[in-house]
Amino acid sequence: MNIPLIAWVKKFTMYRLMLYYLIFLVAISILLSLFGLLPYQAIDILSLAIFFTLACWLINNAIARLMKVTPNVESQFITALILTLIVGPMPLIPNIGPALLFTALAMGSKYVIAWRRRHIFNPAGFGVFATALLIGQGASWWIGSTIMLPFVILGGLFVLVRTKRTNMVISFLTSYIILFFLVGLFRGRDIVLLISQLRDVLLLSPLIFFSLVMLIEPLTSPAMKKFRVSYAIFTAFILILAQTFFSSYPYTLELSLLIGNIFTRMINFDPRFLFTLREKKEIAPNIIQFFFTCDERVNHVAGQYLEWTLAHAHPDSRGMRRYFTISSSPTESDYILTTKFSEKSSSFKSALKALEPGQTLTAHHLEGEFVLPKDPDVPCVFIAGGIGVTPFRSMIKYMIDSKSKRPITLFCSNRTASDIVFKDLFDQAEKEFGLKTVYTITDDIPTDWKGRTGFIDAKMIEEEVPDYKQRIFYISGPEPMVEAFEKMIAEMGVADNNIKRDFFPGYTDTHQAKK
Repeated sequence: MNIPLIAWVKKFTMYRLMLYYLIFLVAISILLSLFGLLPYQAIDILSLAIFFTLACWLINNAIARLMKVTPNVESQFITALILTLIVGPMPLIPNIGPALLFTALAMGSKYVIAWRRRHIFNPAGFGVFATALLIGQGASWWIGSTIMLPFVILGGLFVLVRTKRTNMVISFLTSYIILFFLVGLFRGRDIVLLISQLRDVLLLSPLIFFSLVMLIEPLTSPAMKKFRVSYAIFTAFILILAQTFFSSYPYTLELSLLIGNIFTRMINFDPRFLFTLREKKEIAPNIIQFFFTCDERVNHVAGQYLEWTLAHAHPDSRGMRRYFTISSSPTESDYILTTKFSEKSSSFKSALKALEPGQTLTAHHLEGEFVLPKDPDVPCVFIAGGIGVTPFRSMIKYMIDSKSKRPITLFCSNRTASDIVFKDLFDQAEKEFGLKTVYTITDDIPTDWKGRTGFIDAKMIEEEVPDYKQRIFYISGPEPMVEAFEKMIAEMGVADNNIKRDFFPGYTDTHQAKK
């Protein structure tokens, strides 16, 4: 979708966008309190926000240094702002002890209650729940109010666009509403009364904020899409169960979230891997391969990706995390990350480029359905724009090493001939199992060029792959390119379930299909 507002949202990482969203909510709440539209003191909200921010930063860095790990800048501030929005608002000075306990338990849980470098519980949720158990003072969830609801929903919609977790929120709220009515009717409640009560729950409680912020937190919700709906439904069920049988207990939201976090680890544990750089080499102008070793085996399937985290000073709006395909095959001992660098790279890319052998970074969220069909006889068409060829490198290397065969035509579109990568491997695949590679370049065409020229269009595909309607299409590259090809191939009569997409955001360089 080429909508300017959505394109602007996609410039930010999900973590940075969440941070801005929470800052926005705190600022709006202070403003509304100043005008008497919220029954709180603006100074209390502001002072708590400052305290939680400083305390989370200090405690997080102290624990990280003690445990010799690199702290994540954004997550500590996100936790601080969530605490601001669900604790109090209360005068800081007489409540500095509980406020400090909230912070210490929240930040400490990330490091102490963890397994294989992954914390189990949502930090803010654990902090307020544990504090309530210890001293009887928990979260008020004051963010739940009618006047704040439009702002919660408005910012939350942007977050959902970026995180692509809309199905989780819809599943959670739908399940909650259905269960709310079923339990109420089973207990003999009047339907009109139930509708009135549900309206109050949705308008006056923090349920919407909970689902848009706490439930979807990437580090404690399932990494794989197929488990996210199950997690959302399970959390809604636990919440209804707690509210039904423990109606006088004031911490049902926190309890359901933490039980849901445990459920996540049971159905879809997603460890954090530690990668050590062994070697890096430039394989084309501004294209570098990074060869990593790992302290444990990553059981990936050719074509899958990881979310890579590289802590560095002064991260820009795109943050310290990035999704990259594992461009190596599962049959190789190294884990290869291949990427292209521009003249003005992001802070992440700059830090990655400066990485030296022996230095480390972490990665998690192994995911991706951009993998070969299970049936080895299914023919495929691979379409790669520029460095979007990396998942195909993984798949084709795997096929060579595993001695597998299938009909594949690979289209590689690049600006110049010097941008072409992995040609030796693809030439080997042509000899091993008959891979057909179609190279096309769009700029600076050399006089001795023997491949095709111009953008890939429907005519080119029809000429090179006469049986294209019987094939599965895999499209990889910048998001605008992938969207353009998806539309073009659908118009050629290829069924939607025969089109697989893999794109990397943040690039305007299209190499897209000719329209």
